[in-house]
Amino acid sequence: MLRVPNDVNLLVRAARATGATRPAVMRDLVRPLTVTDGTTPMNELEVLFRSPHLPCIGVQDPDDPSRLGLLTRTRFAEAMTGRLGFGRAVLTRQPVAQVADWNPLVVDEQTAVVETAVRAIERPVESRFDEVLVRADAWQMVGTGDLIGALVAALTGRSLHDPLTGLPSRELVRHTMRDWAKLLRGTQRRLVVLLVDVVEFGAINAAHGEAVGDLVLRAIAERLTQVVPSGFLVGRTGGDEFMVLGLLPAAVESRAPAQREELRVQVAAGLAGSPEDGTEGLLPPLRVVAAASTPGWADLDLLMQDAQRAMRLAKRGGEGLARSAGAA
Repeated sequence: MLRVPNDVNLLVRAARATGATRPAVMRDLVRPLTVTDGTTPMNELEVLFRSPHLPCIGVQDPDDPSRLGLLTRTRFAEAMTGRLGFGRAVLTRQPVAQVADWNPLVVDEQTAVVETAVRAIERPVESRFDEVLVRADAWQMVGTGDLIGALVAALTGRSLHDPLTGLPSRELVRHTMRDWAKLLRGTQRRLVVLLVDVVEFGAINAAHGEAVGDLVLRAIAERLTQVVPSGFLVGRTGGDEFMVLGLLPAAVESRAPAQREELRVQVAAGLAGSPEDGTEGLLPPLRVVAAASTPGWADLDLLMQDAQRAMRLAKRGGEGLARSAGAA
């Protein structure tokens, strides 16, 4: 069986825990911020903090309305308790401006989540986990938990996906292979793998430069995602190699080779494009091969060996090239 490193399992678990959405900027995370004037007595805020849903309050500077301080729930509780337990008696009628933190972390709503997380971690220990204030038309805030969750989502997304095309990486594709192989048990379905190789991709880079090569790879990724059947997974598994993974419906043994070949031809024709919709010839020559498991069971190493063997034979014989549906 394919050996998937434990860190991939952990990354996949983290990705599932944080959801499919990966917030990029702080605007994607903001929540409304309750703001009070700095002259407000401390005892009036006690009523507000009784709500478990209020993590902090913004404090407006009486002398400079554009300046905002931060009063967290923890800071408020510590102030009202005091070192000797007399905080409430001393501060109850004092203005909140005396207790607020006037140097909170403030960012714009377009600031990147990763940048904000780094700046938050760089804060002093006593304020490292305070909420972050977000400057917008109306002041907003982002909680530490939401910021950490977004950071985890961003890092796991980058770890499990190809940065150029956005497709799942080799590690994520193979992890998915292992999971989907388990779905075969007790059924007559087959796990199918298609390898897609860019013919003479090195020549494209040599003739036109790496920037053009990157554009070609992105275009192939987009087209491939469009032409595979619904529910199939497309990943980039090498510099000029893509992989498609899917489950084939149950079929009699004599029908299985034709079923696999029909899928390969369908994908190859889709990649070649069609003169009817103007997509013919937009992509460089591509070679497509397919391999499928036995019904109800898949040895992933053998399946990959079969697919790679098919690719070697296709290259040697000049076969497997993507052609438009109308081509001979």
